[in-house]
Amino acid sequence: MITDITPPPREPITLEAAKLFLRLDQTEEDALIEELIQSAREQVETLCRQSLIERPQRVTFAPPFSRRLYLNIAPVQSVTAMTLHLENGEDEAVPLDDLKINLRATPANIQKQTLGLWSWHSRPEVTAITVDVITGYGDAPEDIPMPLRQAMLLLIGQGYEHRAGKDMPGIPMMVDALVMPYRSLKL
Repeated sequence: MITDITPPPREPITLEAAKLFLRLDQTEEDALIEELIQSAREQVETLCRQSLIERPQRVTFAPPFSRRLYLNIAPVQSVTAMTLHLENGEDEAVPLDDLKINLRATPANIQKQTLGLWSWHSRPEVTAITVDVITGYGDAPEDIPMPLRQAMLLLIGQGYEHRAGKDMPGIPMMVDALVMPYRSLKL
C-alpha cells in the first residue's frame, strides 16, 4: 500500500493552464476546476503507478515478505527510512547502510546487504514493513513529462464537459495512449 506522508505541495497543472485549455475567462468555477485538476492528477498517478510532483510517501508491505522488497511506484528519488513493525507493538528502524537500494531498476527495490538468518523475511514477529521514500519527477510542473500533463488536461476537459455527472464516460483512449509509456507493472 502506498500513502502520502505529505500531500503534494502543488498540482502539476496550474489553475491558469487548465482555464486556458478549457478556454474559460470567468472565475465562478475556479473551485470546481481545482478539484478537477486534483482528480486528474490522482487518475494519472493511479494509471501509471507513478508520483508526478515530488513528495514523501510511505510504502507498506504485509507478510509474507520476500528477501527483496519492490517499491511499486516510480520515480523513486531516495529512500529515507525503513521500519519493521513487530507483534509486540514496537518498531525497529533498519539502518539504511545495511540495505542495498537499487533505484535504477524498474521497479526500484531493496534488500539487505548481507542475507542472514535474521533478515525480515525470516522473522515471524515482523507484522509489517514500511519504507519511506521521496518520489516524483520534481517539484515544478515543468519537471513532469509533457504527455502526462497532456493526459491530465484531457481528463480535466472531460470532467468539465460532464460536470453535471450524467453519463460520465470512461477514460479517453488518448489518455490511455499518452500514459502507456509511463506505466509500471505491479509485481
